[in-house]
Amino acid sequence: MKVEIFTHRNCIECNFLIEYLEKNGLLSKVTIIDTELYPFLAFERGVISTPSIFVNGKLVFAGLVDYDELTKILSGESVSVNVNKDELLDKLMLGIINSFAATAWLYVNKDFDALMAQKDFVTAVTGLALVNEKESEELYNYLRNVIIKEGETYFEKWKDKMKRVISSNFIRELYWLYEKKLEKSEVLSKYPLEVFAHWLMVRGGAVGRVGLRIHPLSEKEVIMRISEVYMYLFDNYDNLWDKVIKEQEEIKKINKEQVRFLSF
Repeated sequence: MKVEIFTHRNCIECNFLIEYLEKNGLLSKVTIIDTELYPFLAFERGVISTPSIFVNGKLVFAGLVDYDELTKILSGESVSVNVNKDELLDKLMLGIINSFAATAWLYVNKDFDALMAQKDFVTAVTGLALVNEKESEELYNYLRNVIIKEGETYFEKWKDKMKRVISSNFIRELYWLYEKKLEKSEVLSKYPLEVFAHWLMVRGGAVGRVGLRIHPLSEKEVIMRISEVYMYLFDNYDNLWDKVIKEQEEIKKINKEQVRFLSF
């Protein structure tokens, strides 16, 4: 059995996962692939969020990882999960907001058909990757039909969470760039709405120009949607910065306390 885990050093969930594997003597059973070192391999394999875990080449977990299920897999036990049909839509949306790329892409483009075409990602975040093939296919088709018909309703239901994910990631990247908290006025000056909109369109699931969709600034519906995130960002500015700084300090602490041998 081959288990591959795609990680990123600044992903706190990845750090917690590796820490768990180390403490439970399971790290030797997996191959860790650093997406900073192997970005095109990650792209080739369809990695949208980290950690992404492949078992014998099949994407089983994306972003959210069930540690009990993963432990059973690494112990050689068969894993079969029960998927509640009524929970599929919420599981999908939860999986999306745990991936910045998926969140940004969906928020900007609002293309539910293209989202559902990312079948490996969809089955991983909903748990369908761990049910039998026939049931997985049936439930995937059910989910696809519902989300295409009712996507607008679910988009609105999860919109505030998506805005928070996008805003947090923007602040996180500012922290990486400047290594300190910036004054609100400085961010407003450096990143007016048009620049922020360009950043969000480019960051939304694109590698190079693959997957890239640039919407003209004259496209009022899209720019209005992006401006809502922009306003959310500044309405929650201090709280977002506090959360990001605390998270990044935790990551630094974890990295100092243990030595990682990331292999491929």
